Amino acid sequence: MAGLLVVRVHLDWTAPGHYDRDRSLPCRICGTATRMRDAKGEACHQSCAEDEIARELLGAGQPLIADERVPAPAAQNPEVAR
Repeated sequence: MAGLLVVRVHLDWTAPGHYDRDRSLPCRICGTATRMRDAKGEACHQSCAEDEIARELLGAGQPLIADERVPAPAAQNPEVAR
């Protein structure tokens, strides 16, 4: 059975630069209208940006995560080779 790995990201978008009072634009991720802006000033919901970062972190970290329930191959594990 595969384990569950959850990555949660929370961005602090309380700064005024993350909100455009004048106009809504399509979110760069989901396409629905938003007045929220990311750090580059592009239209983006905060939740969409958080999900995007979480997926990137999970993807980058996946190869670094070892499942200790799976034994290492004998060539890499000297204890097994004995």
